[in-house]
Amino acid sequence: MASHDQIMELERRFWQSMKDMDVDAAVALIDEQSASVSGWGIHHFGPAEYRAMALAGTARITAFEFFDEQVIFPLPDVAVATYGARQSFTMEGKNHDMVVYDTTTWVRKDGRWLACAHTESAQQEVPPRD
Repeated sequence: MASHDQIMELERRFWQSMKDMDVDAAVALIDEQSASVSGWGIHHFGPAEYRAMALAGTARITAFEFFDEQVIFPLPDVAVATYGARQSFTMEGKNHDMVVYDTTTWVRKDGRWLACAHTESAQQEVPPRD
């Protein structure tokens, strides 16, 4: 079975590939059938569709840092990583900073760990209680 550190290293490799715009490295970590859920909606895709999305997008990650990392293994060949991320990015020429909370489900197929599902939620301001 993989370890917490091995799964989080895969997460970092994926995020680094987005920062570096290394689409081939990202595609190598994605399962043939993948899903993503965020405030932008639900997306189902495979490596070819991911490649097209990555190359067409206007947002570019410029820095990231993970915190509160946890990994659970519900089965020997399934890992679920949860963590927060502080990210800086550019979108349409403007710089932004954001905190997000993410999960990625990894499955081991033929000895390789592949991401098959990812969720991301932006940190929300909690109104003060009276």
